[in-house]
Amino acid sequence: MKKIYTILLAMSFLFIGIAAYAQGLDGVTVGLKSGNAVQITNNSGVNLLLTIADKGGNYNKQQAQQMLKDFFDKNAVKTFEIKHKGDSPNGRFAIGTLTTANGNYRVNIFMKTEDGKELLKELRFQLIE
Repeated sequence: MKKIYTILLAMSFLFIGIAAYAQGLDGVTVGLKSGNAVQITNNSGVNLLLTIADKGGNYNKQQAQQMLKDFFDKNAVKTFEIKHKGDSPNGRFAIGTLTTANGNYRVNIFMKTEDGKELLKELRFQLIE
């Protein structure tokens, strides 16, 4: 019986760790590394300021998710690497390089804390030439 409790306890810590890791800036980073639009937008608020190359605007979660999905379908992700991250008065930010099958993109991530949650507010992809 102790083995069952030990296994259940270990599994619950694992799931808690995964859930915590998939939130906020870390969740966005995981989504970028895997090209997962759903993972990225799950960490956003109701609206997201999204810029991909020369097209940008303020989109609701579903629109942003579809735009990211289209981008990842056309640009298969190879890697994503954070180059710099830090804190600002309104939240946290990160700058990284997304390597895709069709080129490299500089990615700017801007997070904001609202109601105790860290939410993605702005995401920018700029082609590195």
